[in-house]
Amino acid sequence: MGRSVDPAHRGLLKLMLRLPSRRAELQRMWPDDLTFVSLCEAYDDATTTLERMVVRPLPTDGLLVDEYREICADLEADVERHCRFRASKALSGKLP
Repeated sequence: MGRSVDPAHRGLLKLMLRLPSRRAELQRMWPDDLTFVSLCEAYDDATTTLERMVVRPLPTDGLLVDEYREICADLEADVERHCRFRASKALSGKLP
């Protein structure tokens, strides 16, 4: 029987595929950085919803597809910003 993966962990895996240059950094932040874990969970929710709307669209989904694509891109940008923020804190000696 397969293992169940929680939404935040699925989001991490999706982000690792989407942002391969950040893969090692994302793994280091998991699961101790609660802000990052929240972003992962939100990313899983958004990408799962987008996938459902694209694969099995409802009549009203057409208007939301572009909005969810933008939400996914915004979350990816938020993760990138969070990585840069952590890197700057690490350089200044304020992160372990």
